Amino acid sequence: MNANRARTRHLNSGVREARQPRDAATAERVIAAITALLDAAGVEPELRAEVLGGAFVTEAVRPYWGSGRSAEEAHALLRHADSEMADAVEAAGPGTGAAGRKRDHSRD
Repeated sequence: MNANRARTRHLNSGVREARQPRDAATAERVIAAITALLDAAGVEPELRAEVLGGAFVTEAVRPYWGSGRSAEEAHALLRHADSEMADAVEAAGPGTGAAGRKRDHSRD
């Protein structure tokens, strides 16, 4: 139980650091907070890049995904708003964008 409390305290300290005003949220502090969250969640080192890639894709598409839109529709809206970000999403998430559409059509 003490280990869980220590883990929670460590997690909370990372979250508090991430909540600092934007001008104080340097890349190093954000990275430290994310690392603390991954540590506290027990994410194995070999899975961290995959987890972070999924988080990146989720955050990039989130503003466009809603109101009953499909993943393909959300990605199309992202592409219209920011084609470079859409390219990065396709590279990071093989199940998104053109790669995902090709895979979906092959199931038909």
